[in-house]
Amino acid sequence: MSAITTNIVFALSLLLAAGFALARVAKAIRLPSVTGYIAAGIVLGPSALDLFPSDMLEQDLQVFINMALMLVAFGIGERFDLQQLRPIARTVMRVSIAEIGSVFLLVSVGVGVSAYFLTGSNGPMPGSHAIAVGLICAAIAVETAAATTIAVIREVEASGPMSRLVLSDVVVNNAMAVTLFGISVAVAYVLLGAGEQSPLTQVLLPFFTTVASLLLGFAVGLACDWVVHRLHRRSDVLVVALASIFFCGGLANFIGLSPLLAGVATGFAIVNRDRRDVRAFRALNDFEPPLYGIFFALAGAQLHLQELLAAGVLGLVFVTMRFAGKYLGSRIGALRSGLDRKRAAVLGLGLLPQAGLAIGLAYLVRQDAALQPISALVINLVLSSVVINELIGPPLVRMMLTRAGEVSDEQTRREEPESTTDVERIASVDVVPWTWPKLEPPATTGGSVIIGLSHPETAAALTRIGVILANFYEAEPTAVHVSEAEHPDDFWDTAADQDAVALFRLADEEARSLGYPLDTEVEFADDTALGLLRAAEDMDAQAIVLGHPRAHRAPHFGQIVDNLAREALCPVVVARFVGPLHTERILVPLTCPEDYLTVRPIVKALSAIEEHEITFLRLMPAECQPRELREAEERVMSWPKMDVVQGTCTCVALATESRLHTIVEAAEDHNIIVMATSGRRGLRRAFFGSLAEDVARRAPCSMLLVSGGLESRSLEELEVATQDV
Repeated sequence: MSAITTNIVFALSLLLAAGFALARVAKAIRLPSVTGYIAAGIVLGPSALDLFPSDMLEQDLQVFINMALMLVAFGIGERFDLQQLRPIARTVMRVSIAEIGSVFLLVSVGVGVSAYFLTGSNGPMPGSHAIAVGLICAAIAVETAAATTIAVIREVEASGPMSRLVLSDVVVNNAMAVTLFGISVAVAYVLLGAGEQSPLTQVLLPFFTTVASLLLGFAVGLACDWVVHRLHRRSDVLVVALASIFFCGGLANFIGLSPLLAGVATGFAIVNRDRRDVRAFRALNDFEPPLYGIFFALAGAQLHLQELLAAGVLGLVFVTMRFAGKYLGSRIGALRSGLDRKRAAVLGLGLLPQAGLAIGLAYLVRQDAALQPISALVINLVLSSVVINELIGPPLVRMMLTRAGEVSDEQTRREEPESTTDVERIASVDVVPWTWPKLEPPATTGGSVIIGLSHPETAAALTRIGVILANFYEAEPTAVHVSEAEHPDDFWDTAADQDAVALFRLADEEARSLGYPLDTEVEFADDTALGLLRAAEDMDAQAIVLGHPRAHRAPHFGQIVDNLAREALCPVVVARFVGPLHTERILVPLTCPEDYLTVRPIVKALSAIEEHEITFLRLMPAECQPRELREAEERVMSWPKMDVVQGTCTCVALATESRLHTIVEAAEDHNIIVMATSGRRGLRRAFFGSLAEDVARRAPCSMLLVSGGLESRSLEELEVATQDV
């Protein structure tokens, strides 16, 4: 395995696949996806399976970490919109000062005192060394992981003053962490009697680095905005945005500045221009997720759980003091700035994540020969803190946003347990009373419409659909129950017989409310499809109506429908009911022209009952041009015109990247979907799939899936007839 994982592409695929899988698990248990990616990295990294060589993690894959950090910084810059920040500027400053001051004071004193008494095999650590450890760890503790924080905020689509306050404080934290680190290292040189540069130079250098990084980013941001403002294509905007971000970060890194601060300044410059052209941010949205996934998985892979043991009690002191400083400091600052107590109490929870910059600063300590006496201890303390805070930080950020009431309603709905189970969705079918005039059965009928009944929850709804079709076909509605009893004598006067009688009673009441009598029939067959086919043949069926199974997965149901669609000489309609049954607004998705021929009798039957609104949704390839869409709409509209479909018909042709999501979104504004199913079965269905069945599982309204019964009349004949009308 180690030989395989030396291949960088294969290593990335493992990280992404494992990260995505655990991210889904994390979301299922109401944790942020970030936690799942980090956990996947820990599992694949040296703390568990140890699949990746250390040099690959620390060198070969480092470029992806740098790219992700630059994108994160750019995204944070967008949140620094001065118009939105102006009302909370005073709050940001008070919270940042109180929080940073508290963290630095508590960690420096707590770690310094603990290091003095808890380390050294030959007695206490020298006081000067303990103070140096405390100061450097305190500076690093100020840092808050920007990538983790912004990833959680984006995932839950949080928006509001608390989100902006947290992101603003994150930027201040990172800028101050760099500055305080430089000052602390300068003091450590004096305490350890090392260092080649003067203390004054060491103190001034971080200030220069911070200012120079911001100026570089601001200049690049202005240049990027100047170019993007003159572009029209989204792809061109994406190229320029990426080039600007990576150029800014690469140049900052090359000349010894902070890529993170430079990236923030780049985004800041763009979003605060008077014309506020934010297309660069939107163009990057689709590019970021896989890179973020790799970034967090790599962050997890670089976490060594052994560091927790190496840090020991001192590591626990470091984590505790940092938590106390973040929580208490931010709360004090928030209360002093007038923030309400409820939000002030949870603000600190959003500032705990710790990752990239903290690790980077710790490794600077390792590389500095002058700090060699304390480097091992600092590394152990920082990495142990990172391990703990990266695991508990994301869930706490999410908790903070939820309690602050800034998680979007749409996100909350998506993450609720799957809109109840399929059983609950179908069991909640409400057949609203028939308020339209009763239907008038024809004097003479031809054939029948078979209504397959098997469950009392759907009996009335299926009967309504069946009666409407029978009215259209001028046929007799017939309720059929298929029993698996080997002999009729084993059925009559049994519990199964009583269940069938109850089903027929429900169906008969519904049929009579529509003005129709209902015939009933019990068929005896080992196979449900065989029984329905026999009834259809004996009764000259014009259509067969079935109910989709109550459970998400029902054994053999797909096979039953396939057999019916293959053998029946009439349309087979599978009804899936969700919520109240209405038919006033009908959505008819069409993936190809032939779909219309399959669904047209069902659409005509529904629309013949009073006034209906029918939307034909023509799904076109994503690359279609506006002219092609207009032509498709005109062609589709000619078909119901020829058929004299009653009601108000409209057609919308959409160039869609996902047929499923387009249909489900459109269904939000309709009562029922009527859709043709593919005739594929067996291996062909396994390979090509079934769009209609996918829609049925996701649709927010009732749905009729129609298969079979393709008319002999061609579309060309329909269109010729249309021209003659």
